[in-house]
Amino acid sequence: MGPSGNWKIHLESSDVNLSWYDDTFNSTLVATNKFNINHITDVKEFKKGNSNFITLNLHHVVNIINQLSLLNRMSEVLNKELVNVINDDVAKLIIDFSYEGLVREDWFYSIHRMIKKTKLNTSNIYFISNDNKLGENYDTWINRHNVPKINIIELNRYLEEAKPWIRDIDKFPIEDFKGDRIREKKFTCLNGAFRTHRARIVSELFRSGLDKDGYISYIGNYGEGLPIESDLLPELDTDTIKYFIDNLVPRLPIVVDLEKDVELIEPYIGSSYVHEMYTNSYFNIITETSYNFDKTIIGNNVYLTEKTYRPMFGMQPFILVSNPGCLNQLRNMGFETFPEFFDESYDEIENPWHRMDAILVQIKEICSLSYEEIHDRYYSIFWKLEANRNRLIEIADDREINYGNYTNVFE
Repeated sequence: MGPSGNWKIHLESSDVNLSWYDDTFNSTLVATNKFNINHITDVKEFKKGNSNFITLNLHHVVNIINQLSLLNRMSEVLNKELVNVINDDVAKLIIDFSYEGLVREDWFYSIHRMIKKTKLNTSNIYFISNDNKLGENYDTWINRHNVPKINIIELNRYLEEAKPWIRDIDKFPIEDFKGDRIREKKFTCLNGAFRTHRARIVSELFRSGLDKDGYISYIGNYGEGLPIESDLLPELDTDTIKYFIDNLVPRLPIVVDLEKDVELIEPYIGSSYVHEMYTNSYFNIITETSYNFDKTIIGNNVYLTEKTYRPMFGMQPFILVSNPGCLNQLRNMGFETFPEFFDESYDEIENPWHRMDAILVQIKEICSLSYEEIHDRYYSIFWKLEANRNRLIEIADDREINYGNYTNVFE
């Protein structure tokens, strides 16, 4: 059952618990041996007493514009028959963004217009994503707009990206990070897809002459067009835009020498890990996926990916270029952060431009130290690096941390 177009609604049911369209969660849930999966194609197959689900999968939509179009058309898709099974507590509506965490505020305007139009019972609607701050931000948003509340499920499934590194840990022993050898680089800063905040960071590193002190990559848009001036406005100042367009765009993709023979999509996304980068540099500049220049409530997310967990496995202190609260989230997860290297008050700065300026000040200050000074500072906090790696190993397969209340909701 589904409307015309390039996206679908899936009707699902389970005798015990949950059936799920998304293959990632199918395998995760089946592995628990708790779930009988029963995919259905007709709403009449729903049985009271089962856990029944109607899934709107945003991952089937190719871009943000079409995702918004999907949500704007939800009231067309959710016909009276489907609305009735939701309102009669026969089925729950799942809005599935479980692979990603870049949730947009305009999506919630569309969702709540649909709720008002169809008179849906909001207690039976669940929005799932990897934004660890979505519940808090959504509460602020609904209070501002005085609308009824749907359920938010926050995942942290990117922890699982560490599992391949852990599986091969014998190849990457802690002993490789020990010793008195002065390393060749001060930092590593790997950048994949185009993001405006990455353009600012990479531009400043090159413009300040720091490129010689670090492993810096900027792959770009993976086959899409090169960024132009309009892609950088209004977030960046004109001098940075000019420098980036004139000096860096012609060089894209910028690739670390260690990776000259590696396919460009690696090692910057997914589960890859290049050991020598981490044993041969001291700290990491993490440019996470999300940086909320728009200053929207929902966009002020905490969305941590493999980009954050990789330097933990690679035994590096880090500065995190993302939204406020990310360091606090990591501490809540049992990880150490590094005030010995950086003034971490940047993590509390709400204004995105001021936060970016504060981050760049910290990067330039630590890079102004000699290799010997950074070397000594690194080994003075080596116990933290060991603690982070051990904590990552401990929780990479922890379903409660990775999936939060995901399974509990459907039991």
